[in-house]
Amino acid sequence: MSLQERLEIIRSSPAPRGEEQAKFQIIAPILHNLGWDPAGPEVLYELAVGGKGGGRADIALKSSGRVEALIEAKAPGLDLEGHVGQVIGYAFYEGVDICVLTTGLEWWLFLPREKGRPMACRFAVLSIHDDPLEQLVEDFHAFLSKATLVNGEAERRAKAVLEASREAARLNQEIPRIWTDMVRAPDEELVELLSKRIYEQVNLRPTRDQVVAALQGSSVPSAPVPADPSAPTPPAAPTKPTAPGRTPRRSTKPVAMVLWGERHEVQSHVDVLKTVIDRLYERHTSEWDRVLEVRGHKNPYAARDPQMFKPDGRKYNYRHLASGYYFDLWHNADALQRRARQFLVHFGHDPSDLEVLYD
Repeated sequence: MSLQERLEIIRSSPAPRGEEQAKFQIIAPILHNLGWDPAGPEVLYELAVGGKGGGRADIALKSSGRVEALIEAKAPGLDLEGHVGQVIGYAFYEGVDICVLTTGLEWWLFLPREKGRPMACRFAVLSIHDDPLEQLVEDFHAFLSKATLVNGEAERRAKAVLEASREAARLNQEIPRIWTDMVRAPDEELVELLSKRIYEQVNLRPTRDQVVAALQGSSVPSAPVPADPSAPTPPAAPTKPTAPGRTPRRSTKPVAMVLWGERHEVQSHVDVLKTVIDRLYERHTSEWDRVLEVRGHKNPYAARDPQMFKPDGRKYNYRHLASGYYFDLWHNADALQRRARQFLVHFGHDPSDLEVLYD
């Protein structure tokens, strides 16, 4: 009879009434299918363990004079958690690789020499009634067969399973925390990625504020409506008179820019160019390769490799994370503004769509 056939019979039979019935109606037959002889000298019952003041392990699996595993049996329906310390203590004292706490119908498998609390040493739980039969057969053979226990493969695989379980538990704790931090203060890479996906699926370009609001679970605000170019321009505020012959001095440091009616705070002309690049990418993701066509007489303004820029541009450039392209930033203020407008024109926009505001 194969192990799978044995498990099918156990499933369809009444549950044992007590610990002794569990040992001889379920546990011993399963061990027989795993290469152990329940009536032979390698399967020991009521083995004294723990030295003076110790106890007796219900079943010990022994090969070539060495105890390979201990099995502590309990009555079906009993809560096993209260007995974990007992079997871990027995196994640790005996120096065995694997120990088991079982009702016959539910099997808890431990690595007793692992560090940590007793329950932290559990690497598998097998339920004869609930788990798929194929998986049960594979796990029983992997961890409790005579061959795998004797050659050490059972312990090696059990350690790998336990490590994977611990990593999954840590990820289960850390991933929500990291995601919460990312949503609370989303970086440009996350915003650009979500903007790209939205455009690909619904053909709409959200603003950064709209993306951030969605990530944070807030109501998505309406995008700013561009000003009507035909509307009358309000009168300019009166300026402070200047001394005769003196030209008023204008600040050369931008504080903001308006692109397609949307205001963006900036601190430099470099910020202006970078913002134009970012917003153009949001509108033209599918044709972004065209940005590589914008170039000067000798060198490109954008490239996949910064080594294609002139020497200063190789040192001072902007890497656009969403596309991976590099943009040469080694220019004065006027040249940076011209560059920004060139990019706009190249993608079919009017250069007047960009307005730079100063102090």
